[in-house]
Amino acid sequence: MPDQMKNPDWSRFIKDLFQIAAPYLTARGDVIHSRVSHSYALILMQHEGGDKKIVEPAIILHDVGWSTLDPQQIEAAYGVRAEGDEAERLNRKHELEGASIARQILQDLDYDQGLIDNISLIIQRHDSGSQIDCLEEALVKDADKLWRFSETGFWDEIKRQGLGRRELHQYL
Repeated sequence: MPDQMKNPDWSRFIKDLFQIAAPYLTARGDVIHSRVSHSYALILMQHEGGDKKIVEPAIILHDVGWSTLDPQQIEAAYGVRAEGDEAERLNRKHELEGASIARQILQDLDYDQGLIDNISLIIQRHDSGSQIDCLEEALVKDADKLWRFSETGFWDEIKRQGLGRRELHQYL
C-alpha cells in the first residue's frame, strides 16, 4: 500500500492540490496529463525511492505555467514540431511562470518553505534543464515524459499536436 494511502492527511492534501491546480492546467488540457504523470511518479518512487513531499506536488504542478500563455503561444512552444528561439523562449516562460505559480499555491497552503524551494527549482527546468541535481528531479522529469507512453497520453498527443501515429511513434 503506497505511503500516501496510509496517511489520510497526505491523501487529502494531494486531492486538494489537484483541485487547486485544475484551473491552471486547463489552458493546454493538462488535467489528465497531470494525473497520469502523478501515477507514473508513484510507480517510480516505489522502485527508486524519493521524497513524496517533493515529487508529488512537483509533478502535479509542473505544467501550471502554460496558463500564462495564449493558445497560439502554446501551439508555437509545444510538441514534436516546435522548434526555434521563440518556441524555446515560450517553453522557458511556462517553466518559470509555473515555478512562480506553484510557489504561491504551496505558500498559500502553508507548505514547508524548504520543500517549496526544491519543488520550484524542479518545475522551473522540468523540460529545458539538462542538469539533474537530485533523485526527485529525475523522477519528475521521467514521470512527465512517460505520459506519452500511456495509452491516454499517446492518443492525446496525436490529437493535441495533429500528428499521425507513425510520426509520434518515431518521436518516442
